[in-house]
Amino acid sequence: MLSSFFQFIKSKTFLIHLALYLLCIIILFFIVTTWLKSTTNHGEYIKVPDFKGLKLNELDNFIEDKKVSYLVIDSIYDVKLPKGVVVRQEPEVGEDVKENRTIYLYVTSVLPPSMEMPKLVDRSLRQAVAMIASYGLKLGQTKFVPDQCANCILEQLVKGKKIAPGDIILKGTVVDLVVGKGLSDEQVAIPCFYGYNKKEALEKLSEYSLSLGVIVYDTPKDSASSFIYRQSPGCGDNTVSMGTSIDLYFTADKNKIPAKQAESTKENGFD
Repeated sequence: MLSSFFQFIKSKTFLIHLALYLLCIIILFFIVTTWLKSTTNHGEYIKVPDFKGLKLNELDNFIEDKKVSYLVIDSIYDVKLPKGVVVRQEPEVGEDVKENRTIYLYVTSVLPPSMEMPKLVDRSLRQAVAMIASYGLKLGQTKFVPDQCANCILEQLVKGKKIAPGDIILKGTVVDLVVGKGLSDEQVAIPCFYGYNKKEALEKLSEYSLSLGVIVYDTPKDSASSFIYRQSPGCGDNTVSMGTSIDLYFTADKNKIPAKQAESTKENGFD
């Protein structure tokens, strides 16, 4: 039986069929490779064009004759760069790619991202400046005022208004600082605050270049119906350096206000 098999594969019939089979394989391989070349542009490449510096509204016109497509996949915020322009691409310029390849683009943000305002008050000027830079904010004006704490941040402002830590702002916002410059050699008389409410007291402190110290309420805090009945240092003939802190004590009991200030109390609407 084995000898019959060897005789068969040596026969002319088998060799003819084998030759036809190999020819079919060769023809099929040629057809497939030719089709793949025509549909995939096998071995044909184009150079990646340079998208960097282009604005978003220029991209469609730019790729009309470039035989590539693009996709914006991320935005990057940088205050030093113009908004809405391409700053990075993948693949890089000049690399060989197939036609219709998608080029991934990174552009600068049109709007800066939002963030929470950090707490700068009570920090040193050096710390505050470092924080402003690390948070991506800008340092605006720095105003020095008399205060017993030299180089301490007393207020943080945005567009002239106080801003509290945690308030939402845009990255790159300009932050102005009010900084203590230590006590001045200039002396000022201590005004009497008896009968004043908190708002009036703050205005008076600013007028005399004094600082607000401790605030104490003799009842649960209610600034709308509480007035000053005690202060430290006291008023009168005393003088202090500009920037000195004044502690204020508030009450809702009009009988606690010194009698000599009764007229001031009535003017401030306590009765």
